[in-house]
Amino acid sequence: MSKNRARDRAARAAMQETGAFRARAVRQVDTTGKNREYPVRLVDAHGASWYLNSGETNAYGTRALHYSETRTYEQIVTEAGPVRHIDVPADGDSDAIRQALRQAGPKALATLTTALHVAATACEHATGRPEDLVAGRPGSTESAIVLGLALDAGPEVPAASVDTAALEAVAEVLTRWVTGETVVELAENLAWTVGPVVDELGWLGITDPWARRHLAPYANWVTGHSQNRVGTLRARAVAELFDEDDAEPPAVGQVAFLLDASVPVEPDADLIGDATMEHLLAALVARNLHTLERDGTEYPARADVFVLPPASDTPEVLVKQPGLQVNRPGDAAPGWRNVSALVLVSTRRPWGLYDEDQRVITDAYRTAAAALNRHWPGLPEEYQHAALSLDMMAALRGQFGNSAVRDLFADLIKGAVHHAYTQGADPELEPSAGEHP
Repeated sequence: MSKNRARDRAARAAMQETGAFRARAVRQVDTTGKNREYPVRLVDAHGASWYLNSGETNAYGTRALHYSETRTYEQIVTEAGPVRHIDVPADGDSDAIRQALRQAGPKALATLTTALHVAATACEHATGRPEDLVAGRPGSTESAIVLGLALDAGPEVPAASVDTAALEAVAEVLTRWVTGETVVELAENLAWTVGPVVDELGWLGITDPWARRHLAPYANWVTGHSQNRVGTLRARAVAELFDEDDAEPPAVGQVAFLLDASVPVEPDADLIGDATMEHLLAALVARNLHTLERDGTEYPARADVFVLPPASDTPEVLVKQPGLQVNRPGDAAPGWRNVSALVLVSTRRPWGLYDEDQRVITDAYRTAAAALNRHWPGLPEEYQHAALSLDMMAALRGQFGNSAVRDLFADLIKGAVHHAYTQGADPELEPSAGEHP
């Protein structure tokens, strides 16, 4: 029987005994090596997370290695020791966090954000790497969100939004999780810990006006394990409708994404002079993103399209990373080939929604894809054009936070072979030199 199946059977038995509603709530996975010769998961001195391969007794893999490569526990200790095992939270840790957040009330989320920043700072002091905050499971979506919350939002929390007593209690637990003799997977365990608090207090009960305005982008993680997710989402939407006194004029914002498109192999009959299919693709995208549409409402936009070089000519930093390939050589429909472009979209933001960047990307992608399909019909459905946001692209490369997105943006711009932009767009939408999302 596999260890996962045995674990799940044990969890179901515990559910019957305790009356728990969720298997995850009663699972206790021993990764400390007490009941087996080697631990299931561990973190080395460089912050790399290692996992024991399924069915193996002493063969570990990590994200930095090819899936066929492994190291023994002894090799890891020798080459990258000392190592720390992945552990479950100590008894009472989750209850202590929940109690502190309940007492903080509307300051709970801002206080939790500050506590995460404190823990990341402790990691930086201990190892030189603040990202060790999520070393227990660095590749998960939850870890990416938590790291952004700690490093981007954490330093910005105003003192008036923090409950000092709650901060002290929560920061102590989180710091021990990530800098202690064993490592606790922070992002997932903390999300399960916060869920019941959201159920009790609601989104409005854990956020003050500052948090509702500035921490809404992280609400999916905060509310991810709430049992009343619909009610939470509705409350969050209401919170985003600010009072008239707080209303601001629509701001101009930029967001960039990678457009992975397909173009015919044969040159277009409308090409003139030295123009290429890459030039035509950039012109079609830039021209059609003059105006975007959402739910029947149109709004002005401007697109700057930077065509990237073919995969064979692309610098190593841009081509292959774990789980990502900028171009898709060989993965094109017969008679078609792939072209990738960085698309920077500038728009006014009248809605002021927490996920406005992703909504603009969706609006722009749909408009661009429709324009390309009109000009070059016949592309099979399974080879349709695709879009990828830069923060997700950076996360797939193992890099997180605003600085990683800015670096990725700069790398892509530097490697571009052609640039086109929307002609006749509102001059106020023109990005200044070097501007990035």
